[in-house]
Amino acid sequence: MKKKALACLLAAVMALSLAACGSGSDNKKTSEKTESQDTNTSLEATNQLIEAEDPSALPETAAKRKDTLIAGVADFAGVFNPVYWEANEDFQVVTATTASLSVNDDKGEIVDGTASMSVSDDGKVYTYKLTKEKYNDGSDVKAEDYVNWYKVVSDPSYDGYQDISKVNVVGYEDYKNGSATEISGIKVVDESTIQITLEAANTSAPYVLGSAVPISTAKYGDLIKKGDLSKFKSLNMVDYVSNGAYVLKEYKEKTSATLEANPNFYLGEPKTKNLIFKVVATNAELQAVETGDVDIHDQVVCDDDHIEEAQAAGFINMKIQPTLGYGYVAVNHKNEIFQDAKVRQALLHAIDRKSLNQAVYGQYAITLNIPQAPISWLYDDEGLETYDYDLDKAAELLKEAGWEKDGDKLMKDGKQMKIVFSAMSGNIVTDTMIPLMIDAYGQLGIDFQAEYVDWPTLQSKSQNGTFDMLFMAWGLTADPDLTGTFASPEAGGSQNHTGYANPELDKMLAEALASTSKEEQKEKYKEIYKLINEDLPTYPIYERCDLICYNTRVQNIEQSSYVKWYQQDKIVNIEVE
Repeated sequence: MKKKALACLLAAVMALSLAACGSGSDNKKTSEKTESQDTNTSLEATNQLIEAEDPSALPETAAKRKDTLIAGVADFAGVFNPVYWEANEDFQVVTATTASLSVNDDKGEIVDGTASMSVSDDGKVYTYKLTKEKYNDGSDVKAEDYVNWYKVVSDPSYDGYQDISKVNVVGYEDYKNGSATEISGIKVVDESTIQITLEAANTSAPYVLGSAVPISTAKYGDLIKKGDLSKFKSLNMVDYVSNGAYVLKEYKEKTSATLEANPNFYLGEPKTKNLIFKVVATNAELQAVETGDVDIHDQVVCDDDHIEEAQAAGFINMKIQPTLGYGYVAVNHKNEIFQDAKVRQALLHAIDRKSLNQAVYGQYAITLNIPQAPISWLYDDEGLETYDYDLDKAAELLKEAGWEKDGDKLMKDGKQMKIVFSAMSGNIVTDTMIPLMIDAYGQLGIDFQAEYVDWPTLQSKSQNGTFDMLFMAWGLTADPDLTGTFASPEAGGSQNHTGYANPELDKMLAEALASTSKEEQKEKYKEIYKLINEDLPTYPIYERCDLICYNTRVQNIEQSSYVKWYQQDKIVNIEVE
């Protein structure tokens, strides 16, 4: 069983640590290369639906629930504004309460949402023809309301997650940094038609432009003032007028968000009247489904133990699929230690990623060497450095970077290398990884320490760059472009919080965005991946599998790596018995 394997691995690590502490000699250093323990190169073979075999075992708590679906989530940040949400849990509520121009299908291809999209032959002009739709209060949705979204995310004062700068809309810069009061490249042709003109063809444009959701001019237009979005940002989102499948009716901090079906939804009134997102404690996700406390949880740790436990319950359906995302270790490039690529390479060689992934996820994870999920059509890691666990190689690279062992300390310019790893306690990945790193980094002479913080603090450290090292998971989208995460901030890297900057990479990413075909983009990304693999802005650790568990009263769940069950065109069809 997995837990037994994990216990054995940690016991071995502790034994090695004690042996190292008990001897002043370097001869006990365990520097041998490890053999690969994750032989999979893809997780596609794990993609499956395991159906419940005993629906009669459904707990009475769930069986008595009527007209209501309860979904388990981790803690909310509590920001449900459609252009300011911060956490994945908030995003689930936002997705259920808004509807965008376009969505993607289970292959990651763009399909119609609230509008049909057409593109000019030169790839520069996008036209959206809106479906006739209404807000949840019965008022009409108009083309100008979608334009409000573009204006908000282009505003000089906007500090949210969304960044449309990389698609180069005509007039964006004049609006963002100049005196223009409108974005000249965005036109309302009539009440149901929007036309958007770009400076040049752009591979991300269909995804970025199609993300727009309407912001009612009649209801909120007065709050959207160029240079001051404070009133719109601070809106209470309970009963917010929007066009989504559901309406947020109540939010209880650290407890739940309660939503009610929108009878005016453009795809018809949702088949389930009430939707509740309920906070579930970390590591209690499956238990919450087993007890009937929640009907569905899509963040159950995917491993053999949890799958066997869910099967034994009898009434739990399971969807296993590759995650569209990856786990990674971030290093702070503002820290002088991490500014040398040889040091970054050495420190990755000293993380036994394969043993880590095997211990935590077994067959349901693979080790990555680029920040892209293998299920993406753009993925290509052929010929790249695999950074296998090798302390001799790590020591060699550190020496080339000027770090020398002095006794049991790794020194440079009279100072020992010191690294603090920020983590959440109770996280299965870091609870396994940190002991491995303490042992390996200690053998190299590094003063390696861990600090444990809560999720809001860890998130703040990540966003503000106040850390040495930390572990995070990154969710990818159907748009495979990496500009937002790895370009320097001035080149469109709005989600790059590590201090990493490489002008060569900025140029390569911009050129890839200008590709005129998928084939051209793939060729350019082959070189981008090569550079990232050598330069290591962050350390890719794994792609794992998702395990979505839901009881037998839930019908018509559609979920894939690219499509979440709460996507606007899927959630409307979910029924509960």
